[in-house]
Amino acid sequence: MRYMLKGLRSNSWTTYTGVAHLALFVLFAGLSLADSRTVDGVDNWFKPMKFALSIGVFALTLSLLTPILLEWAREDKRRLRRVRLSSAVISLMLWGEILFIGGQAARGVASHFNIYTALDGAIYSAMGLMILTSTVMTGLFAAPFFLESPDSLRLKPLLLSGIRWGFVLFFLGSIAGGVMSSMLTHSVGDAGLARIPFLGWSLTAGDIRLVHFAGLHGIQVLPVLALLLSTRVALGRLLMAAYIGLFIGTVAITTAGISIARLISV
Repeated sequence: MRYMLKGLRSNSWTTYTGVAHLALFVLFAGLSLADSRTVDGVDNWFKPMKFALSIGVFALTLSLLTPILLEWAREDKRRLRRVRLSSAVISLMLWGEILFIGGQAARGVASHFNIYTALDGAIYSAMGLMILTSTVMTGLFAAPFFLESPDSLRLKPLLLSGIRWGFVLFFLGSIAGGVMSSMLTHSVGDAGLARIPFLGWSLTAGDIRLVHFAGLHGIQVLPVLALLLSTRVALGRLLMAAYIGLFIGTVAITTAGISIARLISV
């Protein structure tokens, strides 16, 4: 608990961004209850809710990782500037994305794959540029975890491995997002119009959003597993490998056009 509080205090950019987005999740949930409009048969506010929650968790994850980097950068001003710059740019880009997503929901139109008018196309392009910028700056933020040794970062090897693989999956999940954007769809196999409530994942087609989700949240799952199993290294490695295998399996079934619902029902 003490470490968590230290982490939340160490990076005002990502902490304020994270907490505010969790508050936005509550706001969007209230709007969902008050607004009966839908986009393509789905509640207007479901997408802002999902993005606000995901962004909030991601930003707070960066806050919790920041003390490690600040200790590493303590006597090097260039390193400190790198941590602060990347945190600021990531936060600003995430704010830009949620404002566009929320704004499109308020207008009653889709925020993603919507290029039907000049305005909507410009918004979608701006969102894509923001996410690309945020991903690049996340790479800058994460670079020391890949370039430095456990001793240099004062981390146990298992935890450093969890952080590294978590970021690897995060970037692979981001690539999946780019694939969806370039295809202007998230379905593989058919239109995938039958969906899991709220999450929206297809019940009939392969859904790239599942790959996107499993990858992006690897940065939470793998470090947490490493922390919880810090005294049971072999089990920690096994469970982390299992999650990585789960991600690879998700890519395989999605590419084959198989829905998660069909897989579960087999």
